[in-house]
Amino acid sequence: IKWLKSVGYSDIENKVLATEESLYRIASISKPITAIAIMQLWEKGLINLDLDIRRYLPYFPEKKYKFTVRQLLNHTSGIRNYKEGEFDSKKYYPTTREALKVFEYDSLMFEPGTKYLYTSLGYTILAAIIEEVTKISFKDYINENIFRTAGMLSSRIDKHRELVPFRARGYEKDSEYNLVNAPLADLSIKVAGGGFLSNSKDLLHFAKALLENKLVDGATLKIMTGKTRLKNGSFINYGLGFSLDFENDTLKYFSHAGAGTGFSSLLIISPSARNAAVHLINIRDINLQNPAKDILEYYLTGVSPFVLKTISRDLMLSFKSGGIDSSISLLNSIHSFQKELYNFGEEETITFSNNLIELNKIPDAILFLKELLKIFPKSYKIMIALGDAYLKDKNEGLALRYYRNAAQINNSDKRIADLIKKLSKK
Repeated sequence: IKWLKSVGYSDIENKVLATEESLYRIASISKPITAIAIMQLWEKGLINLDLDIRRYLPYFPEKKYKFTVRQLLNHTSGIRNYKEGEFDSKKYYPTTREALKVFEYDSLMFEPGTKYLYTSLGYTILAAIIEEVTKISFKDYINENIFRTAGMLSSRIDKHRELVPFRARGYEKDSEYNLVNAPLADLSIKVAGGGFLSNSKDLLHFAKALLENKLVDGATLKIMTGKTRLKNGSFINYGLGFSLDFENDTLKYFSHAGAGTGFSSLLIISPSARNAAVHLINIRDINLQNPAKDILEYYLTGVSPFVLKTISRDLMLSFKSGGIDSSISLLNSIHSFQKELYNFGEEETITFSNNLIELNKIPDAILFLKELLKIFPKSYKIMIALGDAYLKDKNEGLALRYYRNAAQINNSDKRIADLIKKLSKK
């Protein structure tokens, strides 16, 4: 380990400083850990990546289409992602089998292999497969074959009800950018896809063990970090448990980010430089950017990162002091003179209007979005945001107009198509 540093607080209310021992929810960095476990069993000939998963889970309900272990790993199986309330579910599921019951009878979202749909619930099926093949619990398999092998002495499954030494508390920002406690969430619905606790030191040990072929051999890791090919011949930059970053068709990084309830994270690995970096932050907020990637690139190139300002935050500060006219004036000033200093784009600026709507300032949000549309006149996202704002303002006629305008630019959004159909009948 070349450099390790902790700053800030693991518990703000009690003024507990963050340390190297602080344990963070690593969220979806859990997926590469589960994927490595699956590939270990593949290396031993205990799992075939391309067989119907019901070969290993005969109790899992049959679907219209068969899907495979490989398709679960690369998110092309058609298994759905969260429904409302499931991301921060409060319910405790004592076993993997119980967690599966949440979605096991739901239909697939599409024919497997034809599309990419990121889903943590699909990784719950992988945990069940590991248990069926090994005849031991997912927790015990990971502890023995991943954590112990890699020297990850502090990592563990996050069990909300247990007392866990050094566990950090999670935070987020409200619509006015005040710091608040993150909502309660029990992660037992998605242990394999987002339910582990760890720290930076342990995750660097995980990366080191990967690069030194202690967890899987080099040929296996190469398979895991290859692009996924869909049935139509197109490729996605996601392998078997890893996001992929290519430069001139050469793999530059493989990584995984995490966005949990009150936590944000990234583990990034350079296969050519044989180096890795990680950041773990106990807050979910916009524009946290990628500190781990910045640190790794600074280490490799010596070039200091440029940290962008958060435009929606500054617009809200301007709104609180001078109202919507002040925010619109600041928007135009930034666009004309300072946009290279900010994360200036459609989505980040729409965030400000969403915050206004949360504060029940819908007319102000509409005024802002109309001004924003002058800057991005062909943005279907802004048109949709305007349609949504008018709908909340009970102006269905103008909502329908902007939904139709958006559909003329991009007609692939099913929600908008359904809204147009519904509003047109009135």
